[in-house]
Amino acid sequence: MEMLTDDQRYAAIAARDARFDGVFFTCVRSTGVFCRPSCPSRTPRRDRVEFTPSAAAAIERGYRACKRCGPLTPPGADSDDPAGELAHRALALIHAGALDAGLDGSTTVSELADQLHVTERTLHRALVARTGTGAVAHARMARARRAHALLRSTSWPMGDIATAAGFGSERQLHETVRRIFGRAPSAIRELAAPRRGTGGAMGAARADGVGDEGRADSIAVVHADLAVRRPFHGAGLASWFATRAIPGVEHVEDLVWTRAVALPHGPAVLQVDLGAEEGLLPLTARLTDLRDYAAAVALARRMLDLDADPHGIDAGLRAAMPALAPLLDARPGVRIPGTPSLSEALMWAIVGQQISTARARALIESATDLAGAELPASLHTGHVHRLSVSPGEAGARAEEWFRGPGARRRTLAGALTDPPDPHLPLPELRNRLLAMPGIGPWTADYALLRGARAIDVAPQRDVALLAVARALELAEDFPALDAALLAASPWRSYAVMHLWHHRDDLPAELRTLRKDRS
Repeated sequence: MEMLTDDQRYAAIAARDARFDGVFFTCVRSTGVFCRPSCPSRTPRRDRVEFTPSAAAAIERGYRACKRCGPLTPPGADSDDPAGELAHRALALIHAGALDAGLDGSTTVSELADQLHVTERTLHRALVARTGTGAVAHARMARARRAHALLRSTSWPMGDIATAAGFGSERQLHETVRRIFGRAPSAIRELAAPRRGTGGAMGAARADGVGDEGRADSIAVVHADLAVRRPFHGAGLASWFATRAIPGVEHVEDLVWTRAVALPHGPAVLQVDLGAEEGLLPLTARLTDLRDYAAAVALARRMLDLDADPHGIDAGLRAAMPALAPLLDARPGVRIPGTPSLSEALMWAIVGQQISTARARALIESATDLAGAELPASLHTGHVHRLSVSPGEAGARAEEWFRGPGARRRTLAGALTDPPDPHLPLPELRNRLLAMPGIGPWTADYALLRGARAIDVAPQRDVALLAVARALELAEDFPALDAALLAASPWRSYAVMHLWHHRDDLPAELRTLRKDRS
């Protein structure tokens, strides 16, 4: 994000763009406060602000934290502000296309509120309090940004752009783009014509963009550039995904990650070069329906944890757990490897209890062989040609593929066929998981870490974590390990990821607990 100019930063705060929360902070000279870019307060004049890369730097210059936007709370962390947490969950759904027009069975604001288990009035008040405007305005802006990026970087027909951006018609596209950007779509396209096809970024503040697409049997091949806060440890994500890749569903080669996923309007294949050393991450999405463009980008961002603030996380871990310093130096910008759904993460957690990763993968491969769906031939990409078994189907047919304790088979059947609502607040979601027969703290926290991007959990009594902690002389037993990780809050999940990654660097005799010490 060093490429951002002060003018680009000011444009971001004028738009109250939450994507830049944690990237920089706005210091207002006239009031002496500093804010997040998304602060809902009235935007100060350009000549009255300066910018800092961290909250600590703002405090050092004599500014105090804004009471409205709470810039001292790390982005994405659990907070004491229920409205802020609700707004965060709502915006994630909106940016993934939940309120897009023209979708079959498209969600209304009332239905969005129902998904989030609040009233429409409560949702509106939370969004206004934290962002200054309501859900409809955020959805309109999200569609306009997608359209703007597509206009600048593709030669698609206007109808395709309207569909992919989430508009119900070309007329809506024209009206919204002209209103927000002050130019007709055709004018935006003409201005961007010299830059199209260069393959370069159009500025650090740009929305995720799209390149020209190819088609085969009604399949759209979309090239997008995913903004990422660096440092970014793509090699760690690639290694994690490769170790757990189900043949035919997921493949990693030369740090290029490919995964078949189910999107709202059909199957798709996502491919991202995790080895890109600077700038944006190139995504290629093969879609059966252009309406899934927003969902594809949002899912890729979530599975790769691209909205994490690596500078804030690594600095926090370094201060809280000095023993992690060598690990932080070796792997700056570690991310949480996600799953397409909470249910899939829960399936891995239940199957993987007390067995090796290789054994868990073999069992889920058996379930996929039994009930996985073949992709249309035009979606086939190298080694990827099928979808993983759906967790619901896996639970319903657990007797046919799971070779393990009967109690765990019954847990799979119950938890996967009737999973908790993933849109619940994290504390309530964890309680719902723990209330299920056969689900303990380790299983619940692992599922939340991977399936709900819970950034402040540490799976309890994890023998791999304790083995690494002993090797680092961080802790000798589970209570001491829990205490050490608690110090890393609100970034415990990232501390856990560093320890899990480091396990692979240890000599074989140190990777597991010796019986006399377990």
